[in-house]
Amino acid sequence: MKILLISDIHGNIEPFNEIVKNENFDEVLFLGDAVDYGPKPAEVIDKLKELGAKSVLGNHDNALIYNIDCMCGEATHWISVYFRENYTKKMVNRSQIDYLKNFKIKLEIDIDGFGKGLLTHGSPSNPLYGYLYPWLSDDNITKMLYKELRLKSDENKTPKLAYDIYLIGHTHYQFMKKINNSIIINPGSAGEPRDNDYRAAYAIIDTETKNIILKRIKYNVDKVIRNLEDLKIPNPYLTHLKYMFINGSVLMKK
Repeated sequence: MKILLISDIHGNIEPFNEIVKNENFDEVLFLGDAVDYGPKPAEVIDKLKELGAKSVLGNHDNALIYNIDCMCGEATHWISVYFRENYTKKMVNRSQIDYLKNFKIKLEIDIDGFGKGLLTHGSPSNPLYGYLYPWLSDDNITKMLYKELRLKSDENKTPKLAYDIYLIGHTHYQFMKKINNSIIINPGSAGEPRDNDYRAAYAIIDTETKNIILKRIKYNVDKVIRNLEDLKIPNPYLTHLKYMFINGSVLMKK
């Protein structure tokens, strides 16, 4: 079986459609943040529903559902608040919000060939808001995994994580690491990467070959920009949004 692992689509249907069109997969695991920043949040939600994705809740999904702060990073928080209030809320309907309400904060699954898995949007110790970046030390990452999990020890008293595979999103940085015999995967952001590569990021888990492949794919970013422009978003918001999609990074506010 092939599993499509995808995260942080953020209302950007174009790369999502490109991934679905070009990949063969049997199941979809979605790690949260279907909405905000991108011009087509309703279409993203409908696509996830159509594909029968197993999904966990992202901080932006949570903010939309419950009308609360998304608690995202300072560099993009001001854009997120403005876009959600003035655009996202007007582009989704009640049934789509109700669909997002079915997303779990954490989801345990068994993945053939890999063992017991945990899906969260942020770090397992802080599923909605915790940033587990690839450049953190193994010790720091381990602490973020330990905090909310059942600890075990082997004969040498080496701590053992409770899950064989951790699937996380939130940071918009794609990476895969092995720590204490557990695998940590972040497929990156499909809709709005921030690692200086605009291409959509995702991963494929192949349970037959026991391979995990981190992938990128080009998509029609010009169409996304045109859709944003059609919304008549004022500056500086439009300038910053366009920069993020075109460059795969955040333009710092002056």
